[in-house]
Amino acid sequence: MLKTKQKRFAIVAVLLFSMITMYGGIPAVNAGSHDSTKLTLSDSDLGAVATSTIEVDLATMLTASEYVQVTFPAGFTGVSSLNVDCPTNSTAGGSGQSITCTVDAGESMPATSTQTITISDITNPGTAGDYTITVNSYTSGSSLIDQAEVKVYIIDDVLVTARVAASLSFAVQGVATTTTVNGDATTGSTSPTRIDFGTLDTLSQYIMGQGLAVSTNASGGFSVTVQQDQNMTSAGSADIDAFNTATATDWVSPTAVLGDENTYGYMGVATDDGDLLWGEGRYQGLDGTTPLEIFSHTGPADGSVQGIGTTTVAYSIEITDLQEAGDYQNTLTYVCTPTF
Repeated sequence: MLKTKQKRFAIVAVLLFSMITMYGGIPAVNAGSHDSTKLTLSDSDLGAVATSTIEVDLATMLTASEYVQVTFPAGFTGVSSLNVDCPTNSTAGGSGQSITCTVDAGESMPATSTQTITISDITNPGTAGDYTITVNSYTSGSSLIDQAEVKVYIIDDVLVTARVAASLSFAVQGVATTTTVNGDATTGSTSPTRIDFGTLDTLSQYIMGQGLAVSTNASGGFSVTVQQDQNMTSAGSADIDAFNTATATDWVSPTAVLGDENTYGYMGVATDDGDLLWGEGRYQGLDGTTPLEIFSHTGPADGSVQGIGTTTVAYSIEITDLQEAGDYQNTLTYVCTPTF
């Protein structure tokens, strides 16, 4: 019996000696690995301020005072426990490049569901490449329980560029008789380049229209103005005065005052463009120096939709029997200004 025990002791001694010889000591038991671990960066650009979302399926349930530790390598800056959202029943902590989520007293962190840790406002390294981040769990005495390594790749963003050429098309169109413009019907027809009122009778309102069409891809839209070079003027320098130049008002027939030529006749313009809020039947005079806005839109236009790509303007003349005889004319200039 004694010989048998001595033989067994000798065998154990030989095994211990062999292990010490091979490993330099008795090997420790290695920690396990988490069931799965994933880290997602909100932005992987060089130097970007990003949020890291870690999802870990623990292999071993953690109990009070045990913790998960996430460690970022050098190059990442701004790692702070102030910017951490830990799983339920755990508290954020840590220092340096490490963040911890420690299980609260009387609580646990189960291994049956995914645990999510969110860390915000971390600045990525300024050098492209792959970086290793460790996600380990520890006992309350800081002994390793389970471990995992995840990789992230920091890389320059891709700049995508394209160019869209600016476009603008502007057209003036003739308008037929009896076309309604801003509530009033035209009394004659026009062409794109000519408005002919013909021979004027006294105390009769004459209305002529022109259509305006704008097509553009200007992001800020456009504005169309009209300006006259002078009042309607005869060869003898008599003129048909401008209607109220201060603001758009209801048309009022002229009332002649002998000796005051400014009361003998009026000419004004109206617009169908609802954006300008002139109101139906309202006209404004052209002063010969300041362009008057008669059409506008705040975005791209297709040249066909009323109030966006097209509108109609009207020119009205009315005289009294004191208006001087003669052939009258002036020149109108339209200007379309896009904002790209």
